[in-house]
Amino acid sequence: MKNKPETFTVEELFDRYYIRLCEFAYRIVSCRETSRDLVQDAFVVLMENRCNIKQDTHAIKSYLYSTVKHAALNSIRRHSIIDRIHRQNQPQVMEEAEITHAMIHAEILGELHAALETLPKGCAEVCKMAYFEGKKNQEIADAIGVSINTIKTQKQRAIALLRNKISQQTMILLIPILLR
Repeated sequence: MKNKPETFTVEELFDRYYIRLCEFAYRIVSCRETSRDLVQDAFVVLMENRCNIKQDTHAIKSYLYSTVKHAALNSIRRHSIIDRIHRQNQPQVMEEAEITHAMIHAEILGELHAALETLPKGCAEVCKMAYFEGKKNQEIADAIGVSINTIKTQKQRAIALLRNKISQQTMILLIPILLR
């Protein structure tokens, strides 16, 4: 008996891969707005070509990463041509190793975002403000309206909960990302 292939709505795929793909694109183009545009365009292309793509998670994920990668590289080339016209410089294209590194970085942050969504609201909020927005404990305490000790406790609690939700290998890779 043949198993029926699992199907996903574009909304489900968007929820699952949007943050990861945005991080991946950002590592290539270095612009948050452009990275979001590229990822949204990739989902439009996915919707248009859905019937031509094998309906399994790995194929769709590969298709999305490939689409974003090519769109990001094309964006860099377009901007490089404009820059070259203005400054007569050669375009700077990322090496394949840098692209692979960007993809790994995006996957790790995607896993972190997914794990953060499962944390209690206060822990998740403090974690995002501290590690993604780079705010100091006092800034977070002032913004939320709680004591600095509450912030410290929430950060410790978040890290303890994340240790249970994220694999040890991912946690090891996350440390340098969060401490930069």
